[in-house]
Amino acid sequence: MSFSSDVKGELARLSPAKKCCMLAEIAGFLRASGSVRITGGSFAIVATTESAAVARHFKVLIETYFRNKVDLAIGGSLRPGSQGKKGRNTYYINISPDEKSMQILRETGMMLIREGDDYFSDGIYQPIVKSKCCKRAYLRGMFLSCGTMSDPRKGYHLEFVLDKEQTATDLRKLIGSFDDLSASVAKRGENYIVYVKKGAYISDMLGIIGADSAMLELESIRVNKSMHGEIMRILNCDNANVDRTLSAAEEQKSWLAEIAAAETGRLPETDELNDPASDFWAEGLRVLPPALKEVAYLRLYKPEASLTEIGESLSPPVGKAAISKRFAKLRALAEGEQNGKE
Repeated sequence: MSFSSDVKGELARLSPAKKCCMLAEIAGFLRASGSVRITGGSFAIVATTESAAVARHFKVLIETYFRNKVDLAIGGSLRPGSQGKKGRNTYYINISPDEKSMQILRETGMMLIREGDDYFSDGIYQPIVKSKCCKRAYLRGMFLSCGTMSDPRKGYHLEFVLDKEQTATDLRKLIGSFDDLSASVAKRGENYIVYVKKGAYISDMLGIIGADSAMLELESIRVNKSMHGEIMRILNCDNANVDRTLSAAEEQKSWLAEIAAAETGRLPETDELNDPASDFWAEGLRVLPPALKEVAYLRLYKPEASLTEIGESLSPPVGKAAISKRFAKLRALAEGEQNGKE
């Protein structure tokens, strides 16, 4: 099962305690999944879902709130782009005129009266979402109807797929009514997509609609990703520091070789260059003042040491700034020898 299916499974197990929240959740579900059909001159409601748990949940919820009988049917479906392969079953929630379909349309705000005439409304019926608890319930019904989200291990994306622009606009405003939470709207083909892409916002959204287990799992994934990113940042930083230290050490060693070559009057063999105890270094560095000679030999014996580590190896220890000054003097001596040759 996908992460999105797990979220819907968790939400489908929730039962609103308050009547107003029951109505709000039903209204959110029917607004996105419901359609109206004419049967014998009267209106019937048909809502569809690919989740058996969601279908059972709303059958019970509608029957409990409206005290009617809801028919649940199962049919096959072909998913778009499935190339003829059979997709998931589709579950049909049917509410006939005899089972208060008109009352449901009016109470959920799907059918309103204007100038004495009935009309089907778009958007979210605002009287249903006045209180915070009802806003949460309405969003839960919407998500169970048309919501989906990606696996947070791969990326952060939660969206609602709607066929009415007004509904998408109202839903974006409804999400934005919660503190520090916002969503965007985009058109995709004939549909309008209300989406959230920030991991923190998606986590808040899951908490708002009541998917507490999914929210905790998402937070765990976010923490692990953050820790992994921080570890990689530290490792990359450490590797870069090591590279810089080695590069600086090679340059400093080249200064020492320049000084020693000028003193001995010859270029060293490779073995001599890599052996701090060789006669080349002993003869070439003997002219250096004691303080400079000390750091010069520490560099030869500790080619991977940082300036701080070299300073700590002295007795008494010396700070990084003082060691840097000593190497600056060695560089000046090397450059002076080079300029003298030129």
